[in-house]
Amino acid sequence: MDGVHDIFEFSHACWEDVFEKIPGAAVYVDHAAAECLHWFKGDGAYLELIRAGAHSVHEIAIFTFQYVKVQNTKKAVIIITSSDPAFYERTLETIIEKNTFLNCVIICAVHSTVFNSHGEEHYERLREKVLGWMRESEPHGEIFAEILFRPIFTAPITKNVFVTPPMERLMPPIDGKITEEHGSSVDYFVSSLHSIFTHFDIKEDIYSLGEFSEYVAGKLMNLPAAVARRKMLMGSSGVSLILIDRTLDLCTATRSNTECVLSRILCTLPHLSYHNNDVAVNMAPLCPGSEESPRSLTVSGCLATSDSHNFNLLIAKKQKDVLLTLNKWLIEMSSRELQSPKAKMSTRVSAHSLEKLIHKIRDNESSKNLANYSKKLQITLAVIQSLKSEKTAQLDLLVSLEKLILQNLAVSRESTSVLSQVESIHTYHMLFHEFSRIILCNLLFL
Repeated sequence: MDGVHDIFEFSHACWEDVFEKIPGAAVYVDHAAAECLHWFKGDGAYLELIRAGAHSVHEIAIFTFQYVKVQNTKKAVIIITSSDPAFYERTLETIIEKNTFLNCVIICAVHSTVFNSHGEEHYERLREKVLGWMRESEPHGEIFAEILFRPIFTAPITKNVFVTPPMERLMPPIDGKITEEHGSSVDYFVSSLHSIFTHFDIKEDIYSLGEFSEYVAGKLMNLPAAVARRKMLMGSSGVSLILIDRTLDLCTATRSNTECVLSRILCTLPHLSYHNNDVAVNMAPLCPGSEESPRSLTVSGCLATSDSHNFNLLIAKKQKDVLLTLNKWLIEMSSRELQSPKAKMSTRVSAHSLEKLIHKIRDNESSKNLANYSKKLQITLAVIQSLKSEKTAQLDLLVSLEKLILQNLAVSRESTSVLSQVESIHTYHMLFHEFSRIILCNLLFL
C-alpha cells in the first residue's frame, strides 16, 4: 500500500451514483443505509438527500411505508442493505403496490453473487418482478426499472475508523455450528471487504484467530473475484487483515471504561433511534424555558460530525483536557460582553460550570449564532449530560468492581474466591434494592 487511504473516499464513491439518481424521486432508505449516510455526511443525511433533489424521504420500516402513498412524483429510489432475498421482494412489492411509480431505481448493497441460490441472474429476475408489480399499479404508463449494486456498508467514524451497520448481527455462533444464515452473512461481509480492497486497488494478507474467523478468512481467500484481484496486484505491497472471533475476548467488549470520554458518553446516553453507534443528545437546555419543555418536543442532537478533529477530541484526550477545550469553545462563541478574564483563564472546569456558561449563551446569543456552532454545542451537551447522568454512579461502581476483581485474580489466581466476592456483592445489592422497595411501598401507603 503506497499511502494511507481515506475511508470517506470509499463512501463518497458508493454514494455518488446514488445522489445522481435522486432528483425528483421519493427516496426509501433502510436503517443501516441511513446510519452509513448519517456518519458519512456528519449528521446531515436527510439534508443531503434533499439537496440532491429528493421529492421526499421515507424509512423502510413495515409500520411506516405500507401506509404511505407518495403524491406528485412517479419516481422512486429504494436503498436496501439486507442480504435476505425474500426481504427485497416483500419490501419492493409493498412499496410499489401502494404507489403508481413509472420509474423505479433500486440500490442494492449486496452483490448478486451473494444470493448464491439464485446465481448471477438474481438482479434480472428481481427487476422483472418489479416491472410486473409496476404494470399492475400503472397498466397504461411507460415503466422503467433499474437495479444498481453499490457496496454501501461503511459508516466512517473518522478517516481511519469505520463501522459496518448492515453487519451488526454478525457474530460467531456460541455452539460453533455455522448455519445457512451465518453463511449468507459471511458471504455478504466477504463481498463487501473485497469491494473496499478493489476500490483502493490493494491486496490483503489475511490472519485469523478463532474458528469462525478462519471460516471467514477461507471465504475471502477463495472468492473468485478476490483471487483475480490479488493476481493482478502480484508484487505490490498490501495490507494486513486481522480477523478475531469476538467470543474469544468477551471481557474486552463488555468491560466498563471511564478513561475515554466517548466511552462514558456511549455508556450513559440513550442511542439515537435505530442507530447502534450514535447517541441522542438532549438539546432542550438551548431552548428558552427548557425546564418546562418535554424532551419529546425537541429534536435530539448527536455526535456525528464532518470535523474529525472534534470527534477525535472525545477519543484521544483525557477528561480534564476535554473539559478545558469545551470551555474554550463556549468562550469563543460568546459575545464580548460574556467573555470574562476569569472564565478564559480557568483551569478547573466542571460539567456544572459548562452548563452555566451554556445557559448564559442561550439567554444572550441569537439563534443564528447558536446555529453556527450547532455541532460544538451538541458535543458539549453530550459531555455535560454524560457526567451528570444518573448512570454515572453505576458506571463508577462497575469500574471499581472490575479493578477489584483484576487485583484479586493477580494475587490469588483462583477464580472461585473472586466469584464468591462477586456473589456476595450481588446479594448485598439485591437486599439493598429489596429493602428500598419495601420502604417506598410503606411511604406510599402512609
